[in-house]
Amino acid sequence: MHSLERTENGYRLVHPSGAGTSTLRVLPVAQVRGDLPVVAIVEVLAEYRAAGLPSFHSVGVQRLNAMAVYGAYDLRDGQLRQTAQFSLYSTESTAHLAAQTILNAFAGQLPIGRSVALAVSSAAALEQQRAHHELPRDWKAPLHEDELKATTAALQARGIAAANNATTAWAELAMSGDCPSRAIDPKAEPALLEVNAGVAHPIAGAGYLATVSLPFAEPPQDAAEISRRLNALELEHVDFVPRIGAWGLHGSNDLPAYRCFIPCAEPNGGMHMAMMWGCVQRAAWLRDRFWVAQRGIVLDKTPGGEAGSAV
Repeated sequence: MHSLERTENGYRLVHPSGAGTSTLRVLPVAQVRGDLPVVAIVEVLAEYRAAGLPSFHSVGVQRLNAMAVYGAYDLRDGQLRQTAQFSLYSTESTAHLAAQTILNAFAGQLPIGRSVALAVSSAAALEQQRAHHELPRDWKAPLHEDELKATTAALQARGIAAANNATTAWAELAMSGDCPSRAIDPKAEPALLEVNAGVAHPIAGAGYLATVSLPFAEPPQDAAEISRRLNALELEHVDFVPRIGAWGLHGSNDLPAYRCFIPCAEPNGGMHMAMMWGCVQRAAWLRDRFWVAQRGIVLDKTPGGEAGSAV
């Protein structure tokens, strides 16, 4: 049994294996306005002990974020950490889902996160960590396609180009101009948003995978720093979609992209809709504050603000 230490605003667990420390904190919001019904921020933090882990540099951490589960990795004074945050609302419509996700993150962030970090060293290490957790990599029950159709219909009703197949819903959100899709104008600049069901994570088993891919004309030179800054900027907001995924480096070109994987042993009704709207809001936040047409992300374009309306 792991013993929890009660702290002033949450709980702390020093893992007996020496792998590191997990902390859950409930942070009250200093000023609650009528138009901002956020009552608290829940933070889940894993601090990894360096012994046995590969040594990560700044670019390596952002490549690691491409496989992150339950928050984004970062380095603090040379120590690898991982942080997730959730805004809690007085008008929370999915309180059960929020509570379950927070508890899952607190329980799974450090053991899965450490295994992901260990797995990057070799194919043999990945297989060893996968076998250690023995999590199911597929679903016994099928996903009801009506859930994806409902997600697509909701997006289309808001004027967003969207479609689905039996396991995936995808959409395009214009980052500049008025054209909603590259299918209409090849020169358009839409972000591609996807939510895939029943995806097998290399370590964490089967679940839902949401991604935000950006329409870069060419790879940015400071891609690792862009990913690091975006993860940090998300944590500065009070009113924001859950910070349980990560911006990181993806593909052979190391392009900055967002990825959120949520482990699920079986299909979860409504998960497609929740994760897709999170992608829409996150892409709109980046578009409104940091995207410059034909240039891409410019982080000093304007000061960061609170997450606003998606469309």
